[in-house]
Formats: sequence, C-alpha cells, structure tokens
Amino acid sequence: MQAEHVDAPAHDASGVRPGLFAVTAMIFVMVLVSGATRLIESGLSITQWKPVAGVIPPLSDAEWRDEFSRYPQIPRFAQLNSDMTLEGFKTIFWW
Repeated sequence: MQAEHVDAPAHDASGVRPGLFAVTAMIFVMVLVSGATRLIESGLSITQWKPVAGVIPPLSDAEWRDEFSRYPQIPRFAQLNSDMTLEGFKTIFWW
C-alpha cells in the first residue's frame, strides 16, 4: 500500500502584513514625536494628569488661560520656561 502525500494548506499571511505595517508606523511616529519633544524641550508641560479627560485640550480662551495659569507652579517653568507666553504654552502643550 502506498501512502498518499497530502499537501499542507498554505498559510495566508495577507492579514498579518497590514497589522505589522501599522505597528511599525506607530512606533516610527512615537520615536519622531518623542525626539521632537526632547529637541524643543517641551516635555513635562502638563499641569494636571487627567488620563481620560485630559485627552480633550482646552476649547476656549478662558480654558487656555486657566491651564496656563497653573503652568508657573510646576518646576519646568522655573527651570526653562519662565518667559513663556500663552502662545508658546499652546505650542508645547500639543507636543
């Protein structure tokens, strides 16, 4: 009796490639953003840690002024940015 040779089913990797590409792209973006944050020295400019609600930036001029009024209370302000303006704060806030 002769054994039949059955080919194993081919693995379809087409669904994996987009996922790997997406993860690679996200890592690349994170490295770029963190590098830019270090170069412009805008890190640690957050005045309050709000993991969920903090995703939404200030929406009005009054909210921006309120957020900026807390900025001089953190060490980063005294160390590097004591001459920071509201417009400058908005820039580092986005990074």
